[in-house]
Amino acid sequence: MPRTALIFGVANQRSLAWASTLSLLRNGVVDRAIVTAKSERQADGVQKLVESSFSSSSSSEELPVQVGVCDVSCAESKASFFDDALPNFLDGDSIGCMVHSIAYAPVEAMKCNEGELGLLNLSSDAFRVAHDVSAYSLIELSRRSLTHMARPGSIVTLSYLGAQRAVPNYNVMGPAKASLEALVRGLAMELGDSNHNIRVNCVSSGPVNTLAARGIRDFASMKADVLERAPLRRNVTSEEVGNAVSFLSSDLSSGITGQTIYVDCGYGMIAGMRS
Repeated sequence: MPRTALIFGVANQRSLAWASTLSLLRNGVVDRAIVTAKSERQADGVQKLVESSFSSSSSSEELPVQVGVCDVSCAESKASFFDDALPNFLDGDSIGCMVHSIAYAPVEAMKCNEGELGLLNLSSDAFRVAHDVSAYSLIELSRRSLTHMARPGSIVTLSYLGAQRAVPNYNVMGPAKASLEALVRGLAMELGDSNHNIRVNCVSSGPVNTLAARGIRDFASMKADVLERAPLRRNVTSEEVGNAVSFLSSDLSSGITGQTIYVDCGYGMIAGMRS
């Protein structure tokens, strides 16, 4: 497999996209990674993170991570990245794996006051934005990345249990993540043929303290419930989620496609009261 990964959605050191980047490199799945942030300001912070994380490298050596900007809600930003930045980063090389770690819903759709019905009062605009950014972006980024991808290749995205279960305060992100997981299955079916030979999978992570998690009201209670009821009696770490992404991106998972793998300390399979 070509030794370059393309990872969308690094915001800071807490991002699951960043944990995935580190795992892909540390486990030898790839030799280098191209990561994207949403804005120039965010990219500046990610660049500093890259430099501090790989400061032990000789100054004469090229850093193993390059940082670009790709705002999936902005046509100009996507065009700039795919038409200019990405070909320049690749310099004739191809992508072995792509990681999609992007999710967003308008604040008003997630930060409902206590007692308000988040889904019943959801606006069509908020519904559209959440699905466009969190789900449809997988289609567009996959389509645009395919021209640069080697065969065989791998695409992995990130989800959460709220795609399959009713989770308090998860609101519009529940149906958005359900759409995302359905797209994983559909894209896996379409891209698995001999013309493409691309596997598409999903990692459903337990709650982790990321920038996106701040948008969920009473997020601390979600983590506390996992701590109490998960079979492993703890919350998952971002490193563990990144390792699962790394596995699904590697040749070790060559027979797996169209699947959602739960990395949540077993919480997702629990029903009823704790024994």
